[in-house]
Amino acid sequence: MSKLLRDNRKGVVIVWTAIALVALLGMAALTIDVGQLCAAAQTAQNVADAAALGGGSELPDHTVAQTIALELVAANNETATGFQVSCSGADDIQFWGQGETIPDFSLLGSAAWGMEVSAHVRVEYAFASVFGLSGATVSRSCTVVLMPVGGVPICPMWSNYLTDYQYGQEEELLMADGPHFENIPGSFGWLQPPSGDQTEFLDLLRGYNLTAEQIASNWASVDDLLYAKTGLAVGPWRSALETANDGLARLQRATWEPWTNDTFDDFHTNNPRLLIIPMCEFVGGLGSDAKFQVRAFGAFWLESVDSQGHPRSITGRFIDYTVPGADGDPLAPGTGLWTVKMVK
Repeated sequence: MSKLLRDNRKGVVIVWTAIALVALLGMAALTIDVGQLCAAAQTAQNVADAAALGGGSELPDHTVAQTIALELVAANNETATGFQVSCSGADDIQFWGQGETIPDFSLLGSAAWGMEVSAHVRVEYAFASVFGLSGATVSRSCTVVLMPVGGVPICPMWSNYLTDYQYGQEEELLMADGPHFENIPGSFGWLQPPSGDQTEFLDLLRGYNLTAEQIASNWASVDDLLYAKTGLAVGPWRSALETANDGLARLQRATWEPWTNDTFDDFHTNNPRLLIIPMCEFVGGLGSDAKFQVRAFGAFWLESVDSQGHPRSITGRFIDYTVPGADGDPLAPGTGLWTVKMVK
């Protein structure tokens, strides 16, 4: 083979090697830009999810819901994520109300509201700019619905559905100790566990370390019939709610961190003071045969317990409470408890 031919082949290899290197470097550079786009998209989605869930818990107050959503977007931009997220209240937050339909989800009933938050992240290309591409904006959205909860595991007490309760108003929870239902001797507002297992009553009342099986079997739903529990002495309910030798009564646990400084209008959602109680209508019977039909649910902040006084008392404040993680129905009537669900 002549020297000239060998030199020509070397030249061809060098050219193709250079072309291949340029292509490989270009692909590597584009991979970096695509990776940035993917990371930005995930950030936008995370922020949209958080803003929608946070704002949705304040529905139907559009003003407060929008303020909370925008505050959560701004809070993200104060962290070291590497991306700035934008969200305009006027253009990027949408609301749906009673009787309106959320596309690809559902019609909303008389006690459900919806909210969508869109978040945007601008990405400036590091390498694709050599091809005349300066950057791109990625957008993600999240739609949530605040809807009624139809059933929850309950604390085995009942409160009178026919009473006109007001949020923040102190109420007496020993229902039969007052003029509410004087003809139910021995009830005083206690209920038999929905599971029918009487040994679970004090566990439910105390609400400490309940098993998944106990929670599932003591679920109550609107329209369920529940029965009064009679003959309960003071000692057991005192040890569940007020003071116990093991320090695990609800008011004793409420002094633990992180609940020490909670109040009825600013609290952790798992505070031991929170009692989820069925709001019932008395439908007949006496003693342990007294029947109550669940009409709604009430969330009460356990304010105080006086197991020594005359009369004895268990007082609580009716609070506005959204149940995290509960199932809901956008077409159900108001049940006293709501949940916020991501639907899109």
